[in-house]
Amino acid sequence: MSFDTTITPPSAAIANPLQRLLSMRWLSIFVMLMVGVGAEPLFGIRVPTLAILVIGSALTAWNLFAYRTQPAATTSTTLMELLVDLAAWASFLYLTGGATNPMASMLLPLVAVGATLLPMAQAWLLAAISISIYATLWFAHRPLYLPNPDQAAMWHLAGMEATFAVSAGVVVWYVSRLTQAIRLRDQTLAHAREQALRNERILALANQAASAAHELGTPLASMRLLVTELIPSMPDASTRDDLQLIDQQIEQCKTILSRLTEVAGRARAREQRKQPVGEWIAQQVQAVRVQRPDADVALRAPAENPAIVADAALDHALHNLLTNALKAAPDTAIDIEVVLRGNNVDIRLMDRGPGIPAGVLSSTLPSGRKTLPGEGLGIGLLLTHTAIESHGGSLTYQRRPGGGTIAIMTLPTVPR
Repeated sequence: MSFDTTITPPSAAIANPLQRLLSMRWLSIFVMLMVGVGAEPLFGIRVPTLAILVIGSALTAWNLFAYRTQPAATTSTTLMELLVDLAAWASFLYLTGGATNPMASMLLPLVAVGATLLPMAQAWLLAAISISIYATLWFAHRPLYLPNPDQAAMWHLAGMEATFAVSAGVVVWYVSRLTQAIRLRDQTLAHAREQALRNERILALANQAASAAHELGTPLASMRLLVTELIPSMPDASTRDDLQLIDQQIEQCKTILSRLTEVAGRARAREQRKQPVGEWIAQQVQAVRVQRPDADVALRAPAENPAIVADAALDHALHNLLTNALKAAPDTAIDIEVVLRGNNVDIRLMDRGPGIPAGVLSSTLPSGRKTLPGEGLGIGLLLTHTAIESHGGSLTYQRRPGGGTIAIMTLPTVPR
């Protein structure tokens, strides 16, 4: 017996913080190039346009190279990329007034990003370098030439407001996406822990089943021996018929135990088979009808009839869902509808039973209660969830309009 413990990774856009850092760099490049090209014609502020364009172009080339090579998002790589941004901004600020330029506060978002991504020692190193750059720019810079020095204070205040707005937007954008990635990671880890606990319960159940099968063999053999000895000695024909029925049931119990032992020792990979979903459902419906000849089950499948990968565990999962539906509504028809949805197929089992209470409907999940109150131990539903999820699928429940329950088994399709 094997279990699927694969953890689905977050999407690359969310999981790789280095990609977000490279995306944020385009804003720095845009701001630098706009200042280099538009500062003098728009505001009359003379800046070394050629030198600024060289810095912006060099940063653009570096960013394109990073996008093409896709470096691993290690702490060393992240620190290097942040130092490249600091070097570019230090060069830009040196050419445009140094610390007197209100855009000097654009160094702060880089420090904030480093604090969220880097270990403490590297984050403090980045902060120390940023402070050193800011302090150096107080006395080492090329002054800006304004056409009207009297308006210097107004331009400085306007620049501070614009820079504050840009810095706040960058910090919120980056930190909120990082928080989303952390939340998604925590959800993935929680799901993995739930799956590991569920697999542990299944293994414990399998061990108990194997032990019970071994221990039940001896009393069943003794009962079989006594029954076979009693049958010839009974003068009453009806009593002999009853004993023969008991003998048949004992034989059936031994067959079930043998099959249980055989299935437990079989490799799951050898059991898997590719099968059209309509044909697979029809086989399981027929198996249920053998046990319940009065079962009224209607199947509607699409003409495409996609294929799925099935095995004994998945067969039992559908068999269990069908049995539950028939128990819930023994006097009404059970409708099975197959809906093809992209690369998945939804198998919808719809009954007209009393329905699942609202307080229990939300908990019929792997992490919640596995059975309705008073309806057994819930082992069947636990095994059903595990079998479906091990095939990359899911099991959900809905209320059926007009009364009843809809059990939706979602499975991935495979090429036929």
